[in-house]
Amino acid sequence: MKIPFREHSVSTVVIIPSALIVIALGVLQYRWSSRISEATAIRLADSLQMSMINWQKDFFRYFSEVGLALRIDPIDDQSGNISQYIRRFAEWRAAAKYPKMVSNFYVLKPDSAVRPPALRLNTQTRQFESQDWPAQFEPLRPDLARISAEPLPNPALAANSRTLLETTSVAPSEPEAYGRLDLSDPIAGWWFEPEIPAIFHRVTMGVPFSRKGRPVDWIAIELDQHEIQKSIFSDLSRTYFQGTDGLDYLVAVVSGSKPPRVMYSSDPGFGNSEALDADGIIDLFGHVQDKSLRSPVHVFHTPSDNKGPDASMKISWFPFLREIPERQDWRLVVRHRRGGALGAFVNEMHRRDLAIGFGVLIVLVVNMAMLIVTSHRAQRLAQLQMDFVTAVSHELRTPLTVIISGADNIRNGVVGTTQQMVQYGSVIGNQARHLFGLVERILLFAATRQGRQHYTFQPLEVQEVIDAALGSSAELIEASHFTVECDIEQDLPQVLGDASALSQCLQNLITNALKYGSEERWMGIRASVCQHGSASKEVRISISDRGIGISQGDLPHIFEPFYRSPSVRVAQIHGTGLGLPLSKSIAEAMKGRLTVMSEPDRGSTFTLHLPCFEKIAQAV
Repeated sequence: MKIPFREHSVSTVVIIPSALIVIALGVLQYRWSSRISEATAIRLADSLQMSMINWQKDFFRYFSEVGLALRIDPIDDQSGNISQYIRRFAEWRAAAKYPKMVSNFYVLKPDSAVRPPALRLNTQTRQFESQDWPAQFEPLRPDLARISAEPLPNPALAANSRTLLETTSVAPSEPEAYGRLDLSDPIAGWWFEPEIPAIFHRVTMGVPFSRKGRPVDWIAIELDQHEIQKSIFSDLSRTYFQGTDGLDYLVAVVSGSKPPRVMYSSDPGFGNSEALDADGIIDLFGHVQDKSLRSPVHVFHTPSDNKGPDASMKISWFPFLREIPERQDWRLVVRHRRGGALGAFVNEMHRRDLAIGFGVLIVLVVNMAMLIVTSHRAQRLAQLQMDFVTAVSHELRTPLTVIISGADNIRNGVVGTTQQMVQYGSVIGNQARHLFGLVERILLFAATRQGRQHYTFQPLEVQEVIDAALGSSAELIEASHFTVECDIEQDLPQVLGDASALSQCLQNLITNALKYGSEERWMGIRASVCQHGSASKEVRISISDRGIGISQGDLPHIFEPFYRSPSVRVAQIHGTGLGLPLSKSIAEAMKGRLTVMSEPDRGSTFTLHLPCFEKIAQAV
């Protein structure tokens, strides 16, 4: 049944704007999700970068406090009073948060002619004690002797024109690295050896300043690596990366060597190999990780304050230390603990948001499509129901008209003879039976559709079922002047079913053949047993005609309730559109099926397929 042009227009008006709205929503969803993902990544990167910078700043503060506490201007040190170092060191220990981070404090005399070569501070007696050159400093002794042999500049000039640490990437063992530094400055010029670890600084110890003065000494502060690892690094990690259920990040401090040496790790194994998926890396002594931004910090995403070269971080990293080689630097490495690396986590959340958003849109599209299809089907069903009402009204009007006319003729005395009375009685009876059959068919269809029809199953002979259907249709066949050819195989197996229902099913098919058999007025009935599948057999009962046939476009719809082909309506062949749907429902209730083969103007063949009773009994 074709949908009217007006309904097509209404559907187009609804579908096209709806499709455009869905596409627009999809584009907006993608853009919004991308912006949210980008904002989330920036916010996480900002938070992570700030935590890492604060981690580094606190470490710098703990690390540099001891050096700054021992700063003594060369001008003020002309007296050579070494006790002021003892006093300053004691003051630092009293105020420091981690006083145990310094394991030893030395005054070193690299000149091999000077005895004793080293003084070590005894914190118990608060006195320097003589000792041999410390073994851990032995590799540095030649460099310290060479540098200390170089005369310091005039302190007055140094006081007027002090310069802080000049950046250099030259290794400590290279002599030219020290010639560029103003080691007379009491704040700048500290030398850090991370392998020990220890920091060094030249001191004058009361020697007059002249270009021919004798070598000066060094103070050496040896750090306790265990205290740094277990206390400082651990406390800083808990301070800046602690969550509700422990550390939110895996944290490690590694050396810049290849392979990296793990100084500290919050979790066993993390930091042993290069973390390619690390969320953040910062060199604690200021080596630049991101060359384009000139920043020693690298995070998984560009933070909000690093949008371009002009936004580079202008931070002085350990300004009191000489820059150490990158291979000796200490590097803080962090990676998100739950959900993997933050970059992958943000991307996964982005994909998940898109999937959810597009899933909702797909559900919306499916619902819209179902609504449109349902609306079309409802319109189509409404039209079919209207056609059904019209057809039923016409079918009812004909027998009722005949019955009323016959009754009026009998009442008015038109019928006078006995023969006329018999004829009128026969006509009225036939029309009443036709009317009764029509009503029964409608009621049976309603009961079948509502699942209220109950069948009595029993073994049936196929021949008897066919004979019952032909007997019930005998008057209609005779009135239509049809020739019926029967080809029934002998000894057909029994089928399991309801005798009355199967007879009604075949009657509907016979009526269909009579109605649409055209001028040929021929009908064929055949019954045979055939193989169905690899291990089962079925009985096939076929009813054929040589009438108008069914077009390919109508074949998918002929078993739909109330459906009648446009060609049938044009030919003004009366019917209700219930016979075939009812036959199909009965066939399926009998565990069978109903099929059709048809060509326009060459007739149709409807075949009822029923499983053999023997196979059903074996299955049971």
